[in-house]
Amino acid sequence: QATAEILRAWLASPVPVNPAEECSVPALLHRPCKELEPLAGKPLSAVLFDPAADRAVSVTLKDYFKTISLRWKGGPLFNSAVALYYAAIAAALVLQGCKITSHSYYGLDRSLATLVKKAWLVPELAALFAKTRDVCMARMTR
Repeated sequence: QATAEILRAWLASPVPVNPAEECSVPALLHRPCKELEPLAGKPLSAVLFDPAADRAVSVTLKDYFKTISLRWKGGPLFNSAVALYYAAIAAALVLQGCKITSHSYYGLDRSLATLVKKAWLVPELAALFAKTRDVCMARMTR
């Protein structure tokens, strides 16, 4: 349940864009993130689930959560970061129609299939991952 609580908290929190903060997106990615500046103060969930979001925003969030996941070797923080890494990929594919990962559709589907079985996965991410799996299946059969 700790992972679900962390996921809910991160989804409700504003996108961390202040470069002065140790765990902010610019600080961890070691680069300015001007694409995120207009999103300051918006909760992560609103940014992730915005179909009008720019591709660069999705890529930046994906990179951020991948970097965050590398700080931990398992446990609730690691699980949460991995789930949000895949959420950025899934949202870009489902909501924006763009693939922002080098994972194959098959590989992405397998990873999401594993995540949707986790008891700690919050419902909004489970629904997003289910839609993404449908897109992956459709693109694999083309």
